[in-house]
Amino acid sequence: MFGAFARRLTGWYVTGAVILVFCVSGAFAIVGLVAYVHVVQDGIDADAREAQAFAVRAAARHETFEAAARDIEARLARPGIRMIATRRPPHLGGVRGPDARGPRGPRAVSGPLLVRGPEPSRTATDRTRFGGFGGSTPPPSIVDGKVVHQPPGQFVAGSRIGFALGTAFGAHFQRIDLGDGDLRIVPDADATARVALQLLLGMVLVSAVGGVLAWLIGRYITSQVLRPLVEVTHALQRFATRDFSPQQIAIAGKSDFDAIAVAYNAAAAQVAAAFAERAQAEMQMRQFVADAGHELRTPLTIVLGYIDLLRRKADGGDERSRRIFASIATEGGRMRTLIDNLVLLARMEGADVRPPEPFDLAPLLEQIVEARRLIHPEAQLRLECPIEATVIGNETEIHEAIANLVDNAIKYAPGAPIRIVARAADGGVEVSVVDRGPGVHPDDRAGIFDRFYRGATRGDVEGSGLGLAIAKRAAERAGGTLTLTDTGANGTTFTLRLRADRVRRRETTPAGA
Repeated sequence: MFGAFARRLTGWYVTGAVILVFCVSGAFAIVGLVAYVHVVQDGIDADAREAQAFAVRAAARHETFEAAARDIEARLARPGIRMIATRRPPHLGGVRGPDARGPRGPRAVSGPLLVRGPEPSRTATDRTRFGGFGGSTPPPSIVDGKVVHQPPGQFVAGSRIGFALGTAFGAHFQRIDLGDGDLRIVPDADATARVALQLLLGMVLVSAVGGVLAWLIGRYITSQVLRPLVEVTHALQRFATRDFSPQQIAIAGKSDFDAIAVAYNAAAAQVAAAFAERAQAEMQMRQFVADAGHELRTPLTIVLGYIDLLRRKADGGDERSRRIFASIATEGGRMRTLIDNLVLLARMEGADVRPPEPFDLAPLLEQIVEARRLIHPEAQLRLECPIEATVIGNETEIHEAIANLVDNAIKYAPGAPIRIVARAADGGVEVSVVDRGPGVHPDDRAGIFDRFYRGATRGDVEGSGLGLAIAKRAAERAGGTLTLTDTGANGTTFTLRLRADRVRRRETTPAGA
């Protein structure tokens, strides 16, 4: 209930929060990387100025190229900066001879960094160019204080990503004349790549933490927003199961949906008040019926006694008198049956609950069948009771329930076979009354257990409409159920489910069953 919607709503929260956090952290990461590159570039510019002054002093002291390069790297080394000193080949003026015209002063030249490509193949020209240094061997270079041999054009080594990021954010190198060679001060591409990777990992970590926090906060917000809807839905589902007990929904005032809870609480209060009034009226009506029934029984019995006496005296008279007294006796009997049923139903629906008295099921069923065979000899009754069981309930009420089911089958399916079947069920027994009559009309199935309800297709069948109501109430008082299991053109089946102990199979079937 609302679970899928809550998950979608939380998913929207989380997605929006992660995107927002990722964008914000990405902006901070770019700013941090730009700041890092600018700090490195400031360091390169400062080292270039100091290295230029040192180169002038080193020339005055006639220091060798290697010694001057090592000394500068030892003095000016900074994190994130590389120093690369490369001796120039002889044909480029790398060796100062006696014919040189004046000293060559150091000069600083800055240039943009370029993303390195693959190392070019060395041609014959390259080998001739480096011939003064051992044929194909490039001139020696000092990189971060260590002597290496590489072509002058390949003076930058390291991560291409770091090199590209440094170039994009404005990093450039500084070149200074240092005796017989050049000193290049460049950003360390590997260090730039490491900083970028750390910032990227920080972005991912912050986004993940933001996603988890957004999920927790989103779940809390969603639960608070949807709580009134969920509780109102639960309450309405209880109403659908005929549970009308009033349960107020707490209002926290944290959601616009609280108005629904307020409306439900008001409606529930009205429903509870209406049901309380109805219960009070029903109780008074049951009390009235019970009292009226008790008061009417005695005078009705006296009246029926006098009518029976007058009928006997009229038996020797004319036919008209006999018919009149017979009709009065019949209607008086119907009235007495109706009063008895009303009193019985009023007692069953009242607060008087008789304690259960366990009894044997088989003798009760045999007694009911034998009595109906005597009253209705034309009825085709068959008892199928292959079990022995001790039913937990009031024997009189259960007798009344089963007898009413059998009487209904006899009235509404005259001449059709009627079976009373008892079988074991989970935790109890089931007693089914099966007939082969016309069945219950679809329009009558919903209200068939209501008091005084008689179907539209009842025809001339006499009755008060209380039999099934009494049977159902008796089953409920015994902790069981009565249901219309099957109905159709092939007949009707009512099933009474009861609690029972010591359910076992019978060894023999009773005679005449």
